Amino acid sequence: MTFLIIALLLVVLFLSWKYMLQLEPAGVFAAMWVVLILSVLLMQYYIVLRFSGIVYITICVIIFLLGTIFCDFLYHPTSSSHSTLTFRKERVLPLLLILIACAMVTPLYSIVLHGFSLRALLDMREVLEMNKGISEDRYGGVEARNIITQIFLIFCYVAPFIGGFSFRWVSKFVKVICIITLIPGIFVAMTQSMKMGMISGFILWFTGFFVCSFSYHLPLRIKFRHVLFSILGITVFMGMLFFSMLLRTGEVSYGTISIIQEKFVSYALGQFHCFDMWYTTYEPSDFSWGTKTFMGISNVLGLEERSQGVYTEFYQIGKNGLYGLANIFTIFRSLIEDFGEAGTFLIMFLMGVLSKMSLKNLILINNIFTHQIITTAFYAYLLWSFATSFFTYTSYIAMFFVIYPLLCYLQKVNAT
Repeated sequence: MTFLIIALLLVVLFLSWKYMLQLEPAGVFAAMWVVLILSVLLMQYYIVLRFSGIVYITICVIIFLLGTIFCDFLYHPTSSSHSTLTFRKERVLPLLLILIACAMVTPLYSIVLHGFSLRALLDMREVLEMNKGISEDRYGGVEARNIITQIFLIFCYVAPFIGGFSFRWVSKFVKVICIITLIPGIFVAMTQSMKMGMISGFILWFTGFFVCSFSYHLPLRIKFRHVLFSILGITVFMGMLFFSMLLRTGEVSYGTISIIQEKFVSYALGQFHCFDMWYTTYEPSDFSWGTKTFMGISNVLGLEERSQGVYTEFYQIGKNGLYGLANIFTIFRSLIEDFGEAGTFLIMFLMGVLSKMSLKNLILINNIFTHQIITTAFYAYLLWSFATSFFTYTSYIAMFFVIYPLLCYLQKVNAT
């Protein structure tokens, strides 16, 4: 089965190489899954796998790429107005400062709501206690939030997107501020052990960077120094994730570091075991028709009930000395529950078509702000696909309603 998966990955690389070099949605989607699948194959001595789920995921990636290629060959839009786009870089700095301030409201206020003092941030021992206490509250179902934290949480995602979107247009000083937009998410991970907020911040920062680059025809070329910086950035990012998980235990010792090493593997690659086990044992039932994928909306409407962590099933993923629990099932579980296995193939093909259509219209400045939002949604959904649907959380969906007017504020369409 390993050889079959490797053969399928070679097909993925063949179909996606051009899109990878151009960092298009299809390219980053394919690259991410190639790296993850190769990683889990290398770790299969320690992770229980049945492989059929991995084969299914790989085929879904191939079908998405076929949809992109289909659109590439058959859809050739023309510019409807021959407009040009101007970036108002003088507006960036004050806007970023406001967004960063708004983004810090929720993490700081949440500390107070959990009964801790902000002075605890000055003492490492108290930070450890705070991390442990907030984690226990969250997984124990204790709600420590209100309308203020819910509203300002949106800015934890808006700020990094605008930071990434503005990065290529501003001075060196403002570039530093663009990078600082990642701080609120990092702060949450380090003080409250909410890793997905930090991961979302990085995803949205790079999404903004990509969307801006395509909007203004700025080159996205992968050079050797970019590879080095990427490796360094990934190493630092993984280090921060590891440290945030360590803080969550409430103590720093050799024993906890060993435990976190196993948990780190579970979080990084556990989705393959979880989806694999679920895929080989689930029994088809009535389709949910999108309510699982868009649980952020269906939860508000009362159509679905979202629990902490989205899924309540935990699987023990390890073998041969590795212990680890995980409940991450990728986007493919929600798609199968919504549309079935064959329906998921169709949805993946259509997403490949639509993402490429939106990108082409964005490049031609056709309904530019709308297509910037659509392309952003595709990037975010695809880069989050290793965990679950990006649209599971209401705050992520609400983010788009804030980003749209900000894109209008930062840009001007000039008719020619």
